[in-house]
Amino acid sequence: MKLSFVVDSASDIKIDEEQIAVPLIVVPLNVQFGEDHYLDGVTITDDEFYSRMAIESELPKTSQPSPQSFFDTFKKEVDNGNHVLYIGLSSNLSGTVQSAAIAKGMLTEKEQEQVTIIDSGIASAGVKILLHEANDMLQNNASLQDILNKIEEIKPRIKGNLLIETIENLKKGGRISAVQGAIAGMLNIKPMISIQNGIVETIGKFRGSKKGIAKMKEMILEWKKANPGKALYIIHSLSSTEEVKNEFEDIFEFSSFPKVVYTRFGSTIGTYASEKAIGFVVY
Repeated sequence: MKLSFVVDSASDIKIDEEQIAVPLIVVPLNVQFGEDHYLDGVTITDDEFYSRMAIESELPKTSQPSPQSFFDTFKKEVDNGNHVLYIGLSSNLSGTVQSAAIAKGMLTEKEQEQVTIIDSGIASAGVKILLHEANDMLQNNASLQDILNKIEEIKPRIKGNLLIETIENLKKGGRISAVQGAIAGMLNIKPMISIQNGIVETIGKFRGSKKGIAKMKEMILEWKKANPGKALYIIHSLSSTEEVKNEFEDIFEFSSFPKVVYTRFGSTIGTYASEKAIGFVVY
């Protein structure tokens, strides 16, 4: 079976960092600072994005790719004789999957049979987990239906936990009032959120990032005991992998995990996660 994987840029997947044996295409979301428009990860780099966001008084606006963007991608792969498997950003968080569905409807009926769209129910490294599972199965000659069944089995189990370093983005985005933001800032409150099945919840608030990181370490170690053979997926908006390691080095060695996968938030997720956010995704 000839297969192409398609993801969107809210997956934070960088093609050159992945070892995928079949075509992998990333469809970029849109990012806008005032009148300046960018394609996430294409016309603005992660470093450029974070540098600009830090000095702007308002958050950038993000929007899903146009149906035409997806159509062009699907059409090219189908014309090359490939079946397209698109694993998209949760529909509870964005209209990206809906844009892909519209694009699929723009194909002929025969071409539509070559395109499968999956609503991941997650974002960022959660999509990467599904991509890696699909790729591993493909390398073991699994059928497309078996791959789809496995993805549907895994999806409800994937959960992301994220400690937000600053609430400034929540204040800029109107999610909390300026007064609430000022009070929380004075108290050095760091919220921890979770996302599972497309639902985002606040699961804790900590006085200072050290307490939040300590709780996160505890959660990771509890998960490790129950899942000794699984990879750990670290998500963050820090400047480097070394900075991430420094946050955790006093409690466990990363070498004790069979595999550690680092994912830095790009423009789309970084808009809401803010700078210096750190977390993990497991299943």
